[in-house]
Amino acid sequence: MTEPQIQTDMQFLAGRLAHRGANTENERTAAQYIRDRLRAYCPDAALDDFYSPDNPWYLFASYYAEFAAVALVAHWWPRLALCYGAIVFLAYLAEFMGFRVMGRFVPQYETQNVVARILSERPSRMFVIMAHYDSGKASPLSRARVAPWMRTAQVVTVLCMVAVLASCAVQALNVLDKDQVVYNMLLRWGGVAYLLVAAGALSYREGMSEYIRGANDNASGVAALLRLAGQLSDDPISGVDVHFVATGSNQTWMNGARHFIKSHMFDRDTTYFLNLDNVGAGGLVYTTAAGILHMTRCSKEMREAARSVAEPFDAKPHALRTACSDVLIPLARGLKAMEITALVPDAAPLDGLRVRDTLRVRDTLREVDQATVHRAAAFAEAVLRRLAPDTGE
Repeated sequence: MTEPQIQTDMQFLAGRLAHRGANTENERTAAQYIRDRLRAYCPDAALDDFYSPDNPWYLFASYYAEFAAVALVAHWWPRLALCYGAIVFLAYLAEFMGFRVMGRFVPQYETQNVVARILSERPSRMFVIMAHYDSGKASPLSRARVAPWMRTAQVVTVLCMVAVLASCAVQALNVLDKDQVVYNMLLRWGGVAYLLVAAGALSYREGMSEYIRGANDNASGVAALLRLAGQLSDDPISGVDVHFVATGSNQTWMNGARHFIKSHMFDRDTTYFLNLDNVGAGGLVYTTAAGILHMTRCSKEMREAARSVAEPFDAKPHALRTACSDVLIPLARGLKAMEITALVPDAAPLDGLRVRDTLRVRDTLREVDQATVHRAAAFAEAVLRRLAPDTGE
């Protein structure tokens, strides 16, 4: 495969298709294209259909708003409010980590992953290369100037929930004097006010957002995955089964990655997940850790392999602060995983926006550098060959 093929793939995914929104017909069309492309290298490439909940943002907003009801109940029955609030809080944490609680009751829509395999005769390891192919939405909250504050906002959100629960517990114990009761009420309703603002911001984000073409996020990752499939088909890695997984519904809380891992059994000692995401512009990086509330360390073996081959690609280590990357799913389940992505530094304005803003708001083909996609695929291949049992570790 040559760079013109990268251009062809990206032109179809982010040019001919206006968007690839999760759970839409355009997403299905993109999946069929990726399946047909993979069949050139892996004859058993197929669509893996499943059902995905719609719109997690409204669901999270409803959890935040529920604490207003907790505060109201606490005015009359603080113990009941404490129990009720604790249930809501634990359900929210479970939902945030991907375990469906109330999410199982929201509308479900059919979607799909694309799965292909290159099998070895005597495999001793398995490599899973992932890249999500659906595109997201852009809103004022998705701009680069907002992104650095998202982790802080999420931490404050959790602290406000805890503050409301603590206020209910103190009131239930009835240990406060008159002045302290006032401060306790201010703490409780201050936390509720922040949570209501957060709920409004999420609702605003969804209501004001519109689908983008997703050239960098993540047609670039899919193009790199397809190139890597061609390379490994022509020159297989001995002793390794390789799975290529283009995941759908990443933007609805990474449901494609969740479905794939839930529907397969993986040996934690011999399976390695490599995620390709946003590799169309900027400098290449490999993740040393990923997460938002809690940073989970990426596989030590994979980090060392990446470090040992990084110099020719000018790839740097990076701790990825994100709440919506497919790499988080295998990491959360104790599997070996790492992501290759690219970072775009602030640069000169482009059409009134900085480069990073432009990528996130419009994310069109002209902001993507095909050479970066090519380097990302080559770097990924070098990492995998370094991890292979016949090349040493």
